[in-house]
Amino acid sequence: MTSWFHSLQFRMIIGFTAVLALALAGVSAYVGMAASKEVQRFETERESVRANRAQVLVSSFYSDRRDWSELQPLLERTWPMWGRRIIVANKDGQIVADSHAQFVGLRQGFVRSTEIYAAYPPPPLFPVLVDDRQVGALSINPETEPPGLAAPTASNVVSAVNESLIWTGIAAAVLGTLLMALLSGRMLSPVQNLGAAALRLGRGDLSQRAPASGPEEIKRLAVSFNAMASNLEAAEQHRRALVADVAHEPRTPVSNIQGYLEAIKDDLLKPDQETIDVIYGQVLHLSRLVEDLRLLAQMEAGALHLNRTSEDVRDLLQRCIDGVRPRAETNEVTIDLETDPNTPLVEMDATRISQVVNNLLENAIVHTPPGGRVDIAAGPADDAQVQISVTDTGRGISGEDLPRLFDRFYRADPSRSRSTGGVGLGLTIAKQLVEAHGGAIEVRSAPGPGAGSRFSFVLPVQVPEQP
Repeated sequence: MTSWFHSLQFRMIIGFTAVLALALAGVSAYVGMAASKEVQRFETERESVRANRAQVLVSSFYSDRRDWSELQPLLERTWPMWGRRIIVANKDGQIVADSHAQFVGLRQGFVRSTEIYAAYPPPPLFPVLVDDRQVGALSINPETEPPGLAAPTASNVVSAVNESLIWTGIAAAVLGTLLMALLSGRMLSPVQNLGAAALRLGRGDLSQRAPASGPEEIKRLAVSFNAMASNLEAAEQHRRALVADVAHEPRTPVSNIQGYLEAIKDDLLKPDQETIDVIYGQVLHLSRLVEDLRLLAQMEAGALHLNRTSEDVRDLLQRCIDGVRPRAETNEVTIDLETDPNTPLVEMDATRISQVVNNLLENAIVHTPPGGRVDIAAGPADDAQVQISVTDTGRGISGEDLPRLFDRFYRADPSRSRSTGGVGLGLTIAKQLVEAHGGAIEVRSAPGPGAGSRFSFVLPVQVPEQP
């Protein structure tokens, strides 16, 4: 429960509630001020109307009777219509009528009194005119109404409005908070699912995937997470396969060496030249395997340093052909080189590219029957790339083997011995070296006698810019 108070959902709810409270406070203050001004304006206009009506009433009364003797009963009967206390004085300033005399303990005889009604100052005064002549004055006093009969004032109206706003704000805050809790729960549910999947992924369950649901940003995040999880799962499967292969592949030469040494130790074999040559061949095979694995690990870690120089591709290919020609002649395989004279110089590591070409040539010679031919060609692929291809007239490669041809330890012909056919790392290393130069390698082939295979790769003329 404590962790929920530190969650994003709780913070969103608190933030929404705070913003809502500030908004309601601002609205309440504004509405209160506006209501106060409007009520005051309305009261001012209403008082003006009351004064005018009272003036007309008193003036008409005096115009008809020419005295004030019957005004007091009239005011006592009609004051509820005004909702205010009305005091009338004659032209000499004597109080002649008071609508509230009955509430302040006065008697009818007061109208004959000559005392000034000083206890209730009547300002502002409104003149009472008859035939354009002032015969008296009246005042409307809103502050001296009887208890329980007072009309609502501006402050009463504003207080009522503010009270309504407060209760409305409380209700809106409660409903808004509940709604925000529901919406935030739905909005954050994909994030919580993503977090749970990431937690399980971190614990080693690489099969975890997050549902791509919710807002568009969360969907993109889930898709990215799933892609990362897929890559991690593939990398882990690849790592396990590599560990299994690495543990398995050296076993044969090590076992062979161990067997020969044990036989010599037990005097079952003599350490003659033939036995030593066999053991030495197994040691070389194991050494090449370890070196290939080391080189592959360097390339995959991005730690392989390329010593790039501007090289003539035609000269490099000729050197490679000269190196494998004796073996080709032994297998009765002809090697032909065809190059375009317009082939530009290429910035490359000549040693590594020679390793790629030698690997392709070795494979082509091994898979080409006696009397066959291996053609190697080079020329511009476009303005920025050079293409090199190695084509043989061997038995070709089946369609199911082509996609895995560049995988580690994969051999299209599993019956071939490791002593003659390698360990299945040559094409993998070739692919990595070409891609390290910013190029790409591909193979085209079809199964069947004489169908042959064509391995080709392209290299950029200039060194590609690092991202």
